[in-house]
Amino acid sequence: MPDLVSPMQPSAGSGQPPAGPDWVVELAWTGHRCIAYVEPGRIRLLSSGGVSVTAAYPEIAAPLDRRSPSRGMILDGTIVARGEEHAPRPNLLKKRSARFHPSEQHIRAVPVDFQVADLLWLDGHSAVDLPYRDRRSLLEGLGFDEAPVWTTSPLPVSELESMLRIADVKGVDALHARHLGSRYRPGGRSPLWVRVPVPRTRQVVVGGWTPTDPDHPDLIASLLLGVPDPAGALRYVGRVGVTGEQRGQVAALRKLRRDASPFGDGTRVPTEAAARAIWVAPRLVGFVEFTGFTADGRLRLPHWRGPVPTSDVDETRWAVAADPPAHRSSDRQAGPPAAGEPVAAVPAVAEPAEEAPSALETPAAGPTASGAPGAEARALEQHFVYNALNTIAALIRTDPGRARELLFGFADLSRAADQSGATTTLGRELDAVRGYLQLEQARFGARLRVELDVDAGMHGAAVEPMRVLAAVREAVQQHIEPRPQGGVLTVSTGLVGGRHAVTVVGGSGDPVVIVLPTAGASV
Repeated sequence: MPDLVSPMQPSAGSGQPPAGPDWVVELAWTGHRCIAYVEPGRIRLLSSGGVSVTAAYPEIAAPLDRRSPSRGMILDGTIVARGEEHAPRPNLLKKRSARFHPSEQHIRAVPVDFQVADLLWLDGHSAVDLPYRDRRSLLEGLGFDEAPVWTTSPLPVSELESMLRIADVKGVDALHARHLGSRYRPGGRSPLWVRVPVPRTRQVVVGGWTPTDPDHPDLIASLLLGVPDPAGALRYVGRVGVTGEQRGQVAALRKLRRDASPFGDGTRVPTEAAARAIWVAPRLVGFVEFTGFTADGRLRLPHWRGPVPTSDVDETRWAVAADPPAHRSSDRQAGPPAAGEPVAAVPAVAEPAEEAPSALETPAAGPTASGAPGAEARALEQHFVYNALNTIAALIRTDPGRARELLFGFADLSRAADQSGATTTLGRELDAVRGYLQLEQARFGARLRVELDVDAGMHGAAVEPMRVLAAVREAVQQHIEPRPQGGVLTVSTGLVGGRHAVTVVGGSGDPVVIVLPTAGASV
């Protein structure tokens, strides 16, 4: 077995995503690229630069050793912070990589997984010259399907649009597209392995502009952009150029000029831009399209897409990284714009703390009549997302229509998990519940029967995000999945103690009752 195989890198592509039956796509994981050299009793993990990281991730060694053939194997993959499948959290992973010899306590606090995407050597034979379809077949035969080592789940490129939607919701910056006939080129690149950026459109607030010429300060060259932080200050996220035609869209900025920067102290505007900046009150909200975030939280490759009408400002659509860098916030902004100004006010927005788990990892509440969360919490099993993607991939071959429906349901589920705010509507919550149950029914078949008895008039009722879904998950996983014969899941609405409530019952388990804030109250 070779001592070193330089990792192959994806090419940037030609601008148009690949198409055709011989292409597959998968999420490009945010983490540390790693080549694993595995022999019985000897494991080496090397970074893409050839630096040993074996001691930094000791929990990866035992699962690899258990499946090692007698003459070894070499695997190409990415080390990610557990929970990465819900939203990329590179800052969380940095807390592991910074410790060369992590303690048991730190390993438990920040667990990692190894996402294996390719096989380069197997049992005394090189695999780099095999077509990708054959390497994948051999890789999948190794059975890496539980934490902390997983085999990734590519899907046919015909599902590219659905995968882009899922990646956008999750905050993933790119997909990887590979041709099934491609060879592995150590240290090289190939047009048959392409990185496909995920375009996303989000809201930003304009905090100023830089002029095309200091002698003509009213002629706008680029906009200085920010997003509200949890404390109400404006956090700088970058700047974007505007065309001559687009300058008319932002002409109202000239009425909002102010002397001081509106951006908080923790996110200083670069000196070169600040020296020429014309500051404005943060009132104009616009759409910007971009492909992701840099390490310091700036927008990557932004394009201005125009102002957002006041009535369409959505506090869940800010351009916020899934794992934003920590910033100090001291500059609080003024209130709404003056009457008659054709610009949008900046609504308050709440971001989760850096260490807060994804909503999909929020535990289900225990049985209660009040709807208050139970004291004990149980996170979503790590393998749920992988099982879901594997189920969808299998159905692509036998029932592509159903596979597409499951992908859309998966996107709805991810979107619900990533939403912010204190309340949502029962109708939106039930969309996420249906997406989850579709995926589980595809796995369990006739073992999972579902009965939904929900008054359509209650769809506008306010409910805590993910509350009903958490109860449904708990019922399926605790009271139906462990039983060989399965069971019936029932979700119904009705009066409990004179108040409207949602009741969830799984199999023979106790009911979970979620009392709605007020009868029929709309969000």
